[in-house]
Amino acid sequence: MKKIIILPLILFCSFVFSQNKTIVSNWTSFVQSVNVENMQNWKFRVSAKVRKENDSNAKCAIWARVDDIDNKTGFFENQAYSNIKVTTEWNTFEIKGTVNPEGKTLNIGAYATDNGDFYFDDFKLEVLDPKSVKWINIPLKNASFEENLISGKDWSEGIGRNKITHVKNFTITTSDYKPFNGNKSLLIKGQNIIGNMPHGKFADVNGIKMYYETYGEGEPLLMLHGNGQSINAFMNQVYVFSKKYKVIIVDCRERGKSTYDKTKELTFDIQVEDLKQFLDQQNIKKVKILGWSDGGILAILMALKYPDLIDKIACSGANIFPEGQKDDELKDMRETLAQLIKENKDGKNDVYIDLYNLDLKYPNLKYEDLKAIQCPSLIMAGDKDVIKTEHTVKIAESIPKGQLAIIPNSTHSVVVEKPELFNSLVIDFFEGK
Repeated sequence: MKKIIILPLILFCSFVFSQNKTIVSNWTSFVQSVNVENMQNWKFRVSAKVRKENDSNAKCAIWARVDDIDNKTGFFENQAYSNIKVTTEWNTFEIKGTVNPEGKTLNIGAYATDNGDFYFDDFKLEVLDPKSVKWINIPLKNASFEENLISGKDWSEGIGRNKITHVKNFTITTSDYKPFNGNKSLLIKGQNIIGNMPHGKFADVNGIKMYYETYGEGEPLLMLHGNGQSINAFMNQVYVFSKKYKVIIVDCRERGKSTYDKTKELTFDIQVEDLKQFLDQQNIKKVKILGWSDGGILAILMALKYPDLIDKIACSGANIFPEGQKDDELKDMRETLAQLIKENKDGKNDVYIDLYNLDLKYPNLKYEDLKAIQCPSLIMAGDKDVIKTEHTVKIAESIPKGQLAIIPNSTHSVVVEKPELFNSLVIDFFEGK
């Protein structure tokens, strides 16, 4: 997907993982993989005990995914995106599913996001034997975490598929503090993750409560995330840029901790007004903007509507009309939207539907409109971006003070794929005359 990366399946399929690599992220997973080639089409159920402490509305859950023989994803469920309620008390959570006809590996995991202490114990896997019609227990290694954890031996950090990735914002250990059973449980601890920090605040703007955090001192720099993202999209940028600027990161309406008005359509125009009122409240007279994806679209629109307010903009993976996205991307988005609408029971998909409609319907600019942008503008994209390269080039050419950067061997997620190069390019642009 171009930007809508919070849907459960996309969460574990589009994030960039490399073998034995340390990354920065607001979530992590601890997984054990089980061969199920002799259990194809069998029903299964996975359960575990889960509780959490010291969190600020953070999520933790169990998840399960079946990988086919060709490594394609079959069954998938992450309970963090359901209505489960994890408390400080131990509770049992269960996932039920069926092994795909071509299923090879069942991945069973513990998932945690944002700051907090997340505890897991007594993982259990059972399969329904179609011949005996009886549930059979499949022993998991170190299922109750009584043994010391050796990454890659039984459990490993990551998403399975032989990819072991450490997220430096989390520690994963065993704990003897209030285990459910035995002497130990699994503890995943998240710390210092932006978007969920104690110094975060809310601003009342344009009929919503907009959540924001600030870092550093100096000239103000506003960072704007993409469609299905939130503040933590810039985990690889905030601390680097805060050495030079006063970095302000916000959750746009309907994302992160910010609220929204269900009676109003989610458009880019209404978000532009949100941002203008927010900057006015902060008494900011001139601001630089770094925008990723939809955040880049917002930066362009801010520069058009409020030229006196904007100093410079740097945009990665932005488009100025929906057809600027690749045809396959638009096709996938339309198909996903149709599925979300079809399966929208009790309004559970309302926000996702709003997000997909936003990018399928808007913005509706023309190249000649960009001639009105007065500020220096850095227009960036990965060479494998979901935004058409010719569209990115044309945007840069249409802005009088536009500069272009197509970053090699990178996708729409260049912000997290190549943070050092990305940050250097943007800082050089902001610091240039």
